[in-house]
This record gives sequence, structure tokens and C-alpha cells, in this order.
Amino acid sequence: MALNKNKTRKLSPSFSKKDEENALWSEVAKTVKRQASSRISPVALPAKGQKKFPRGKTTSSNTKKVVTVRNTAIPGTDTKHPGLVAGPVNLSQGVCAGIDRSSAKKLRQGEMLLEARLDLHGLSQLVAYERLKHFIHKSRQEGLRTILVITGKGKAGRGVLRENVPQWLSETPLSEAIIAFGIARPKDGGEGALYVRLKRVRERL
Repeated sequence: MALNKNKTRKLSPSFSKKDEENALWSEVAKTVKRQASSRISPVALPAKGQKKFPRGKTTSSNTKKVVTVRNTAIPGTDTKHPGLVAGPVNLSQGVCAGIDRSSAKKLRQGEMLLEARLDLHGLSQLVAYERLKHFIHKSRQEGLRTILVITGKGKAGRGVLRENVPQWLSETPLSEAIIAFGIARPKDGGEGALYVRLKRVRERL
């Protein structure tokens, strides 16, 4: 009986001390307040290799390039009235717009009456151009409609005047006086001559 009492005395102090510590810790825990965190909230980063730009701003790399496409008019056409020919018709290229088919056919086949002719064969370009311009001007003043311009074929068919005269007839100021032109028939000079159909005179040149 005495042994049991001694065991009880040795054990009871340890149990009471543990309970006392637990009670004290509970009281202290009630007085502790949680502090606000000083850590910065994580920010979502863009995927690797991808740049992020502020809204409303763009850079040269992501801005679409605006390309202005300009309509290029075909030489000899009227841009205000598509399908109409602004300058003279070159019948040698198979173009007939701007002249009625009957007149185009007659001019191409040499069936129109030739009212005057000019021979530029052997002349320099400068002299030939001035004579051509004067000849067309005078022919219109006299009311002529169909004339013949002889250019010559040149060596191997590559004469300077043969290549340049059609170009002169297609450009101002000569183009303003001409309806159409085309290569002459063999009887009138063939590829070394041109039929030229002049416009009617409606106002003084």
C-alpha cells in the first residue's frame, strides 16, 4: 500500500506541469494577431520569346504595312471612259476602237483616197519630226483627211524613222490631230510607209 502511494506522488507532478504549460500556451495564442504579408503578388509573364506591349501602342514589327496600289493606264486609253481610245489608233496592232470598222478596213487595205504624201526617207530625226509636224498641221488646215507618210525601211528593216514616226504620231501634239494610222499596202510603200487618217478641223489650230 505504501508502494502505490509513492508511485502516485512521483507521477502527479509531471502531469500537472504539462497541463499547466498547455493552458499557458492557449492563453498566449489568443493574444497573437496575424501580420499582413509583405510579399508581392506574382505577375503572369508572357510566353518565352513573346513581347508584351501596352494597349493602344504598336511597334514597327507588328504594324501592318499599307501599300497604295496605283492603277496604271494602258497607253492610248481614256481612263475617264474605259474602253475608249484617247489617242490615235494604231491599226498595225489590230486595234480598232475610236474608228468605225468600215473606215478602219478601208484605211488598212489602202482603199481610201490619198490626198497628200510626205517623204521623210533619208532625213535626220530632228528635220523629219519638224517636217512631219508641219505637214500634218497644213493638211488639216486644208481639210485633208487621208495622207501618206513615207519613212523608208532602213537597213534590215530597222530604220530609225520607221521605228520613231509611229511613236511621234502617238504622242502630243501630233496625236491630237490624228484618228488612226497603219502600215501601208505594198503598192504605196509597204512597211516603209504609213497611212494616216486626220481628224476634221472643228477649231482653229
